[in-house]
Parts: sequence; structure tokens; C-alpha cells
Amino acid sequence: MKPLLPVETLQKRLKTYLLETGKLWLLIPKNSKLLQIKTPERIQSGMSNKVYFLDLMFDLDGNEIRKSVVLRIYPEKHDPLKPQREFRKLGRLQGAPIPVPKPYVLEMNPQILGYPFSIIERIPGDTLEKAIKKYSKLDFEKFISGFAQYLVNLHNFRFKNFGVETPKGIIKEEIPYDKYILNDITRSLEFLRKAGYYVEPLGKWFFSFKKQLKLDRFSLLHGDPQPRNIMVQGPKITGLIDWEYSRLGDPALDAGWALFFFSLYPELDHQRHNFYNQYITKVKLPEIGNRIFFYEVYTATRMMAFAVSARDYSTEKFKESGVFLSRIQEAFFNYEEKIRNIISTR
Repeated sequence: MKPLLPVETLQKRLKTYLLETGKLWLLIPKNSKLLQIKTPERIQSGMSNKVYFLDLMFDLDGNEIRKSVVLRIYPEKHDPLKPQREFRKLGRLQGAPIPVPKPYVLEMNPQILGYPFSIIERIPGDTLEKAIKKYSKLDFEKFISGFAQYLVNLHNFRFKNFGVETPKGIIKEEIPYDKYILNDITRSLEFLRKAGYYVEPLGKWFFSFKKQLKLDRFSLLHGDPQPRNIMVQGPKITGLIDWEYSRLGDPALDAGWALFFFSLYPELDHQRHNFYNQYITKVKLPEIGNRIFFYEVYTATRMMAFAVSARDYSTEKFKESGVFLSRIQEAFFNYEEKIRNIISTR
């Protein structure tokens, strides 16, 4: 992967691009005057995309105004449709009863900034990953309650723009949901198997859930509700970012995904039981508890495959997120041990 451009170069190229294409007026009013585009500020978010805060200064009727947006650069070449997929999903989610960033600009030409990029609305606040370091006991209680309710509101939202809901498939020409999940698990297990891990008991346990994955009701999912993607002001949630994995699916997946990532943060690990109970109580869906644990282990396995891939094939990515990826590996072995104990007691 070629290196990212220096922020000063990004700043100059963005200004030229926005003015020459006229896309500046998607970001600020047409009757305003651009004063300055500030140097982009790199933030810690995601392990694939490179994310920056970008401030634009403009004059409107004699008043100097600052608008802050998010610049997302996509250096990963193995998934060239990723920028378009996320940008279009954000567009379809506008009007949902939850805060979702507005998409402003999508540019697939890599010649502008070195890689494809998008500019989207900035959700106010800090990431939960950063905020929890200052949380009090009361802050954690307020956040957990709000987060559980946020996911319930999302999962109860009937969103037709994401496809037709049928037991045979949730989006036109897509494979049935149970097959989609089990195929994803098979890919992760096969990767770990080739890397030298013994995963046969784990595979048998996963496939014992096949009947439970045949659902007749699907919900709108975020797909990656982890602390790096949860924006807060104090303990209050202001929205979720990084919607590229959003889709219709089993609401238990979002809950299980969140619980796995809670286990990676000492501050959140002791809140897992509280979150689980509040979500179960609020969502009021039958037989969801077993599937939530299934998706915790699913997330652990999928992220373990990602961590091993970064360790063995992407040294730069591992250097950037090595400590976090090591936590993922430790959590995976903890979940694997739990599954072995479950199997041995049957």
C-alpha cells in the first residue's frame, strides 16, 4: 500500500478539487464565501479506512462560520466497491428515526488524494472509546441504558429501502440469511485452519445453530456497533458512524457484536451483563438470548481471522493496531474455551 499524502497536501488538493468541481456548494451555502479549509486532523477510527476531521471556514452575510465534516479515505484495494456501498447506504438511511451522518461527496478517482474518498457529515461528540476513560459509575449506567434503547429503536425500524423481507432472502437475489451467516463462518474457520488453528469443535458448535438462523423477521442492523463507532456527548449517544456493514438481518447480531467488543475494553467489560439484560428487556423478542451468544462467538471468530490476517499479511496494519488486535486474539481464545466447556458438558 502506498503511503497516504501529508495532511498539508490533502488540504491543498481538496481545496482545488472542491472549487473546480463545484462540489464545495454541497458543503456550504452557495451565497457564502469560502475563507479557508483547515488542515485535516487524523483521528483514530477504524482499522481499514483512514478518517480525518475537516473544518471549513466561510463567510455568510458578514458572519464567519465554521463547518466540520468527516473525510474518509479508502486505501484498501481488495474491496473497490466499499466507498460506494457505504455512501449509498448513508443516503438510504436519511429519514431513519436515529441520527445518521449525511453523505455529501463521493470521489472514486484515486488521482485526487491518492485513493478514493468521501466527505460526510460529522456527528457531534467523541467516540465512546475515548469518552469512557472519563466516565463515572453514573455515566456508565446512563450510557448503557441509552445504548440499549438506541439499538432497540434501530431494530424495530421497518426500513423498506433495504430490500424485501422473505424467509428465502432479505434482499433481491441474495442467498437465504442462514446460509449467508454460515458461509461467512466457514470462510473465517477455513482461514484459521490454514493458519494452523484447530477449529473443528467450534465449527460443529456453529452449525448446530442452523435451525435457529431460519428467521421470518429481519431488522435493520448497524453491523459494527463497537466503541470506535459510537459517538457520545458525555454519556448521551449522538449517533453511530461507519455504516458500511448495515443490512437487514438478525437483531441479535448487533447485540452480540457489541458484547464482544465490550469484552475488549476493561471499562466496558463489567457492563456487559447490564447491557445484555437491558437490551433483552427492551427488545422483547422471543428466543433471542441464545442467538446473542452465538453472535458473540461469531464476532470473535470473524475478528480473529482479521487479526491473524493483519499479523501475517499486513505488517503496517498490525503496527497501527497491534495492541487492539492482540486483545482480539485473547478474547477469541476465551470464547473458544467456553465453547469447549459447553460441548464437554453435553
